[in-house]
Amino acid sequence: MHSDWQAVLALLDDLEMQAEGLHLAERAAEVEALSVAGYAEVAMVGRLHASLGREVHAVLADDLELRGRLARVGSDWLLVEQGHAAWFARLPALRTVTGLDDGAVPEEARPLSARLSLGSVLRRVAEERSGCALHLLGGRVVQGRLVRVGADFVELRSGEPADTAVVPLAAVVVLRPAEQPR
Repeated sequence: MHSDWQAVLALLDDLEMQAEGLHLAERAAEVEALSVAGYAEVAMVGRLHASLGREVHAVLADDLELRGRLARVGSDWLLVEQGHAAWFARLPALRTVTGLDDGAVPEEARPLSARLSLGSVLRRVAEERSGCALHLLGGRVVQGRLVRVGADFVELRSGEPADTAVVPLAAVVVLRPAEQPR
């Protein structure tokens, strides 16, 4: 009878292990589903923030390519530095980017400067009164000095006599200082 009890106990142990295995399998499926659902909430800007300081290769509208260190990220722009060259690119113009970290930084953990829009950056450039080049959708590059920045446009003054071009921000792919080569 003692061996009968051992057989029953062994059967119970086996059933318990099977139940635990099923529970773990169900839990793993739940965790995976939650991970997929959670990842669906991750924004591109969060991935970019997790990648600050990394070497990236960004392809923008019109096949404009930027390679360098991801230096800063704002609400709708990123800054790529390569040597002494600095390029501000609009996030909506981004087509692909490689070299990003697998992680993401949630919005509440990002610095206050991460909330700055490209308009804020352009206003600062306009205050400095330095020359710049705007790479526009379609491949055109316009150079001059930013004069004023509106809600959704910039005014760029160039030429002699000075002529002012009004450029919608939606047309801007990249901003760079005028003296930098493409």
